[in-house]
Amino acid sequence: MRIGILITDAIVLVAATLLGFITRFSVADLDVALIGPIQVVGTVAPLLWIVVLILVGSYEQRVVGLGLTEYGRVAQSALWMVAVVSIVSFLGKFDTSRAYVLLIIPIGLAGLLADRWLWRRWILARRKRGQELQTTIVIGDPEDQRHVSEALTDRPWAGYEVVATMEGLHGGEPAEHRTAWTDRLMETVHRENISCIALTGSCGLNGSDIREISWRIEGQGIDLLLSSALGAVTGPRLSLRVATGLPFVHLDEVGLGLSQRTLKRLLDITGSAIALVLLSPVLLIIALAILLTSGRPVLFSQPRAGARGNLFSMLKFRTMTPDADARKEELRQASSLDAPMVKIPDDPRITPIGRFLRRWSLDELPQLLNVLRGEMSLVGPRPHPIDDVQRYRAIDNRRLLAKPGMTGLWQVAGRSDLSWEDAVELDLLYIENWSLLGDLAILARTVQAVFTRSGAY
Repeated sequence: MRIGILITDAIVLVAATLLGFITRFSVADLDVALIGPIQVVGTVAPLLWIVVLILVGSYEQRVVGLGLTEYGRVAQSALWMVAVVSIVSFLGKFDTSRAYVLLIIPIGLAGLLADRWLWRRWILARRKRGQELQTTIVIGDPEDQRHVSEALTDRPWAGYEVVATMEGLHGGEPAEHRTAWTDRLMETVHRENISCIALTGSCGLNGSDIREISWRIEGQGIDLLLSSALGAVTGPRLSLRVATGLPFVHLDEVGLGLSQRTLKRLLDITGSAIALVLLSPVLLIIALAILLTSGRPVLFSQPRAGARGNLFSMLKFRTMTPDADARKEELRQASSLDAPMVKIPDDPRITPIGRFLRRWSLDELPQLLNVLRGEMSLVGPRPHPIDDVQRYRAIDNRRLLAKPGMTGLWQVAGRSDLSWEDAVELDLLYIENWSLLGDLAILARTVQAVFTRSGAY
């Protein structure tokens, strides 16, 4: 499979150089362009880019089909290409066409991303059918074995199939027992043709044991997964610091730094302004439809809890009857819901036009004004009414650490079909691991979620 991806990548890059050449040069330039540095660039660029893709690890088994991680490696290769071509041109004083080079790289990047996206669709389809999965052994106590096995079985797109489990070690065992246990593990790995070893938090292995396993599987193409005591905290907040020869992982505080806040705000301003201009005819049509079918007001404004619990007036197109707020507590009691947020299928307060708007998430469009004013973000935890916030548990209040958003992880992962606990967990995962690329991915997946209308009511 990875060889197939490499071949299609090469075809894409050759096509990119040809397209760049056709776009940049006219027929009159051919006698000059087909010789010298220009021809060298067109010949060497695809080969050089493939080498860079290999060096950045874009063909590693643990990366292929992994979505953002894979796309990030491809984007990283494009940046390296810019740097390499610039340095070589400067040092060699080659008279290359900058316009030609600047055409090849964005065209090639767009083609590679499309190529990898198509491959990912194919890989995910095969994984859902039980193919292209890494045979995995899970090590830990029975409870962790069950939990991890169920999680991987429920998520075949992750690419793992649990074929064996094994209890870990216990503290204080002598060295010979630990060596014998490692020997049994390796026997199982070879007997079951294991391609991935997953160590849970209860595996009981110390640093020396894990290093021993990593040395024994060296060169065999076997992945080693370690459960982190840091839970869902991932790359953006982690960095390695070495103090007195001891490796420590530094965990940054929750929240965005100045540069991150600036990037996110620039995305919000640009995205909301462009969306308001492009969608202005749609906004006008919706406003007229509401006015003609259910009267005034067209917009619904309600106090919501923003970042740090600060109140702001969130805008929506009105989709409910005028007495909706008065009937909320009655519906809460009738539905016997304990969660802070009330979300009821077939809510009797929703108007016919409101049901259509909710189905396609069109009622949320006025919040682009909230984003432009800085009260909301394009991506973030959804803001809740004050009476819902008053029912928050202590852990739920952590959602308020970030500026609320028009869309978020919960919306692309199931929307109203998710339980309250799952929605909160996704919000906290987003807050703890923010990245600009992640925001762009969520916005793209939101469009898909809207068109599939999954979990919207």
